[in-house]
Parts: sequence; structure tokens; C-alpha cells
Amino acid sequence: MKLLFIINPIAGTGNTRDAIPIIDKFCSSRNIEYAVYQTKKPGEATQVVRDACKEYSAVIAVGGDGTVLEVTNGLTGTGIPLGILPLGSGNDFARAVNIPSGFSNIKEALKIIADKPAVPVDLASYNGRAFLNIASIGFDAEIIRDLHKVKRFIKGKSSYFVSVFVKFLTYKPKKVEYIIDGSRVVKNTFLAAICNGICYGGGMKVNPNGSITDGLLDIIHIEPVPRYKIPILLFKFMKGEHLSLPVVETFKCKEVTIKSDNALEVNVDGECAAATPVTISLKPLFINVIGNI
Repeated sequence: MKLLFIINPIAGTGNTRDAIPIIDKFCSSRNIEYAVYQTKKPGEATQVVRDACKEYSAVIAVGGDGTVLEVTNGLTGTGIPLGILPLGSGNDFARAVNIPSGFSNIKEALKIIADKPAVPVDLASYNGRAFLNIASIGFDAEIIRDLHKVKRFIKGKSSYFVSVFVKFLTYKPKKVEYIIDGSRVVKNTFLAAICNGICYGGGMKVNPNGSITDGLLDIIHIEPVPRYKIPILLFKFMKGEHLSLPVVETFKCKEVTIKSDNALEVNVDGECAAATPVTISLKPLFINVIGNI
């Protein structure tokens, strides 16, 4: 076994470098060959992985969902497994493959990487770029967009709550066209999540019945609600208790194209990575992932 660890040093609280001594000790105790690479800028991990991955048995993303996203794009089509040491702020795809998060669980996560076989899972893509977990438009995508502005003035988790509060006061629903496996529907949209995984936003169970091995995307569409009902909706949404609500509709598909009169932000695994129009599709069992699957 020969592992490449890709570390995002600014993931989570910015202390992911502290994982290196733990990785060193674990790999030495198991006689595992390994290398560690610390990224220096956004997007770098993808190219590093493309250039180097063929020398390794697996590539391990050390960070959050953004790091996993970059490493995934480097591994796509190589057949080389993805492993995850989830040390970011969200770690949502790690939940889908049952890898424990945080520094207190690094040793357990490393044991999974060393001892569990890689399993093929579904791989989604938007406009040709791969992702593993969830894309969305609407209320939450605008929160992510505005969060980067708020963080200039307010640090830590407070910035997220401020962004949510401002969006609660100002958000306007959107008229959106969805072409779902060739069938066109037009909806007034509060939020729409296109899911391979189960949760996002640090554990919000947007797709509680989801599967990463069923060969299908799940679309969770939420119609506009009166502003005073948004807190109740979001509470149920966080708990995964929203699917039975009359404003929620679900679809299963292999591909969806999303269009709107005005370009809408598309949140992909916690990053505003694109804008409408966007086409999201799925390749069944296309990437190998190490986890408790």
C-alpha cells in the first residue's frame, strides 16, 4: 500500500497541518509507504492528483468537502480509490460513507483507510466537472454566495448565522425550468437540491433516503412558503423531516438541466461553483471510495 495525502492547510479551523504527525505515526506503525502534499491555493489539488496519482494505491483528501471535490476531479477516470480524512467544517460526503470526522477521530478514520476495501459509488457532474455529494440552487446557494462577503467582516460560525438571517429577510423565490430526463417542468422555487449524497451544510439531511450506489440523482424541490414559515421549514429540513410536507416534491433522474431567466448561483459541495444554465448528470458506480459502505 502506498498512499498520497493531499492536505488543505486552511480547511476547517486552519489547523489541518496538525494531522501530519498523526499520519506519520500511523503509517510508520503499519509499514505503509506514503507522501504528504500541502496545497497552496484553491484548485491546486486537482492538478497535483492528476500528475501524481498513478504512483499510489489511493489518494486521501485531508480537509473538508472542498478538498474532497478537488481530489475527486483529479482522480476521475483513473480507477484509483479516494480516501477521506474529514477535517473540514462540513464533512458531509464523509457522512455518506460513514467516516468519522474531526481530530478526535483521525486514528479511526485512518484505520478505515488502511483496512477497508474501496467500493464503487456513483459520481455526479455539472457541466463536465465531477462532484460526489449535492448541488443546489435558491435560498441556500445565495447564503453560500453571500457568506464570502460576510466573512470579510465577521469571522467564525457567526458569519453563517448572519448570512442566513439576512437571506431570511431578503430572499425572493425564483421561476426555474427543469428538464428532467427529457421532461420539462417549470417551478417556482424556494430551494432545489440535486443529490447524490444524503446531507449538506454540516449535517442537514436534505436527502434522508438517498443512496450513493443506486445510479440515480434525487431532486428535492421546495416551493415558496410565506416568510414566517421559513424557520419551521428549515428546522424540519435540518432534521430530514421535510419530505412529507406539501411544499416538497421529489424526483429521481439520471440527468437534469436547470435554466432560469436570470443566472442563479449553483452551490456544489459547499462552493458557489457555477451558475445556471447548468446540466447535472450521474455516472453509476464510476469512482472507487474507501469507507464503511
